Amino acid sequence: MFWRRPTGRSDVLAKYGIVASSQPLASQAGLRILQQGGNAADAAIAAAAVLDVVEPFSTGCGGDAFALVHLPGNEKPISFNGSGRAGSGATLDDLLDREWQGIPLRGGPPITVPGAMHLWGHLLSEFGNLELSDVLQPAINYAQNGFPVSPLIAQLWNILLPVLGNDDARRIFTIDGSSPEIGDIMYNQDLARTFQTVAETGVKSFYEGEIAERIVSTTKKHSGFLELEDLATHETEQTTPISTSYNGLMVFEHPPNGQGFAALEMINIMEQFPIQEMGEMSTERFHAMIEGKKLAYDDLYRHNADPDFYDVPIEQLLSKDYALSRANLIDMNNAMDLENMSMKQGPDTVYLATADEEGMAVSFINSLYMGFGSGLVAEGTGIKLQNRGNLFSLDPTHPNHYEPGKRPFHTIIPGALYRNKEFFGVFGIMGGAHQAQAHAQFVSHIADFDRSPQAALDFPRFHHDQESNTVALENGIKADIQGQLRLKGHRLVHETSFGFGGGQAIFVNGNAWIAGSDYRKDGQAVGY
Repeated sequence: MFWRRPTGRSDVLAKYGIVASSQPLASQAGLRILQQGGNAADAAIAAAAVLDVVEPFSTGCGGDAFALVHLPGNEKPISFNGSGRAGSGATLDDLLDREWQGIPLRGGPPITVPGAMHLWGHLLSEFGNLELSDVLQPAINYAQNGFPVSPLIAQLWNILLPVLGNDDARRIFTIDGSSPEIGDIMYNQDLARTFQTVAETGVKSFYEGEIAERIVSTTKKHSGFLELEDLATHETEQTTPISTSYNGLMVFEHPPNGQGFAALEMINIMEQFPIQEMGEMSTERFHAMIEGKKLAYDDLYRHNADPDFYDVPIEQLLSKDYALSRANLIDMNNAMDLENMSMKQGPDTVYLATADEEGMAVSFINSLYMGFGSGLVAEGTGIKLQNRGNLFSLDPTHPNHYEPGKRPFHTIIPGALYRNKEFFGVFGIMGGAHQAQAHAQFVSHIADFDRSPQAALDFPRFHHDQESNTVALENGIKADIQGQLRLKGHRLVHETSFGFGGGQAIFVNGNAWIAGSDYRKDGQAVGY
C-alpha cells in the first residue's frame, strides 16, 4: 500500500524477553532487568520508574497506574487498579459553596492520592523475581547522575514549562528558568533520594511518614484536599477485566473507573459492519468507526465513574444486542450530531509492555493526567503530583461527581488480546480521549487485516473530538477519503500528525515475541 512503512521501523523479534516503551532508556532498563533474572513484572516497574525520570511531564510515582498481567497458561489477564481517591478535606457542598463550575486544572485542588507507587510495589510483591531495590536502581541512577533529553520530549517539555507551579518544580525541571533542549543533561536528585528511601524501607514509607507528610503539606499549601489518612489507607485493587469478542479475538480492558469499556463498545458496534470488505483504507471503514466512536463515547461520558459509588451498567453496554441497536442509529451516508456529553482530557501518559521467557506479559499504563499534572512537586521529594481530580464533575446528578474517597473518571487503559483461549498479546495507546478510539482502530488492523504490531501502530489514525464533533485525520489518509468524509457531513480539522497518542505492543510469534513501538514517540522495542 502507498503508506507502507512510512517510519522505516521494523517489528522487533526476540526469543527470551522483550520491552517496548516510549523512551529508549526506559526500554533498555527493562531489558537489563530481564537479563539480570527479573521477569516481565520486574521489567515493567523498572521501565515505569525510569520514565518517571526521563519523561517527567507524562508520568511518575505521584500519579496513577493500571495493569493487565498475563500469567502463563491463563485464559484471561489479571487486572489491577492503581488509581487514587479524592482527598477527605472537602465535600461537594464545600466546592459548590465556592461557586466553582469545575475543579481547577492545576494547583492543589485537583490532586488525588497517588496510586502508582503502591501498584509498583504490589505487582513486585505478587509476581516479581527481584527486590524493589534492584528494580528501582536504573531510575535512581538516571535521577542522580543525569540523562540526556530526547527529541520529542524536549519539544513537549518546552510547551509545558508555564504550568510549573512551585519552586521545587521550577528548580528541578528548568535550566535557570528555561526548558532543556535536545541532549541537555537533566537530573532529579530529590526523586533519587525518594526512590532510595522506598527501595530500602518499602512502599509503605511512601504513604506514611516524611514522604507522605510532604505530599500532604504541599497539597494543602496550594489549597488542596489531601489528608495523611487518605494516603495511609490507600490500597491497590485487584479487579475483574472486561472483554468482548471481535473476529476471532477476545479483547480485554480494565473495568471502570477507566474508559476501557468505550473501546469494547466501539468494537462491538464495528462488528455490525463488514469492515474487512470495506477495506483498510476506505471512506466506508473510517465513517463506520467514527460514528461508532461517537455512540460509544456518548455512553462513556454518561456512565463512567468509580464502581464503588455507581453501578456502571457494563453488562448492558457490552452486550451484542445493545451494539446492534446502537449500530442501527448509524446512517452510512450522513454523519450524526449528538448532545455534547464530553469533557476535556489530558494527553500526557506513558504506556509500556513487557514479556519474558516464561511467558508472562504485562500491559502497563502510568500517568499524571495532564503534562506535569498539578504543576506541583512535593517539596524536597522530586515527586510530581497528578491533577486527575480535575476530571470530577461538580454536577450532583452525574455519576462522576466529586466525593471524598472517590476515584475519578480515568482515561488510562491497558489492553490485552487472546485467541482461542490462548494468550495473543498486550497493547496500549496513550493520549487522553484518543485512547479508547485508538484501541478499537488498532484491534481492527490486527483482527481484520492481519497486521503485525508495528504495522498496526503505524497505520494513520483518526481522532474524533466529542465536544466539537470534529475529526482529525492523520497524515497518510488519502485526500479523496477526506473529501468523501466531508460530503457525508464530517467536520474535518486540518490534517495533522499531532494528537494521535503513542502506543506499544507485544504479541506471541510462534516460539518468539514480536513487538512494535510507535514512531509518534521517542521510544523503541528491545529484546534478547
